[in-house]
Amino acid sequence: MLPAVRKLGDMTICRWIQPAVIHVIILLSSCATSHQQPERYLFLYVAVPASHSHFVICNQVSCDETTSVHLTENNWQSVRRIFQPLATDSESERTQIAKAIARLEQLAGDQAGTFDDQPRNRGSFRGTRQLDCVAETTNTTVYLLLMKENGLLRWHSVGNPKHRGLLNLKFPHNTAVLIDKGSNRLFAVDSYFHANGEPPEIVPLASWMDGYDPGN
Repeated sequence: MLPAVRKLGDMTICRWIQPAVIHVIILLSSCATSHQQPERYLFLYVAVPASHSHFVICNQVSCDETTSVHLTENNWQSVRRIFQPLATDSESERTQIAKAIARLEQLAGDQAGTFDDQPRNRGSFRGTRQLDCVAETTNTTVYLLLMKENGLLRWHSVGNPKHRGLLNLKFPHNTAVLIDKGSNRLFAVDSYFHANGEPPEIVPLASWMDGYDPGN
């Protein structure tokens, strides 16, 4: 079975591969399967989920382990209902997306063991599964792709995850990304700052790149 992500390098504490090395690693890496072709999202290989009833997410820091999640139709309908009525603009849809990601985290949490994931890395010593920004970015991108593949995104498409740090002298960090189809503006979708099952921060990517932190 194809894992949800093929990790490029060791990013256990949200470290980043030197930009000059990224291209070489991408060329040398493979993630072949007879059924699915992964989409390359910068530092991650994320497999487009086969269906909303079966997909794979990270269950550990740096995505060192993955879990196959199985949702019932009733589970998925609880996600679809968040998008009813249909959003009339992109801002409203972003609110729906944040709620849907929170719901998917709740549904996946029991199966993946991430139900006790704490904000940021605060649960690292609790004896339960804790996700860092690499795992959160991967899982959030998978959730966004699920919404895309099921026609729930009218005003947005899914972008490449982004990184801040090193080049702009910020603490290394990563985020999933949405693209507003109307304006082409990019938005960070960052689940790292909050506990499992809470809506992620969705803010303009430019603000996020400049060091956005809801705690400041």
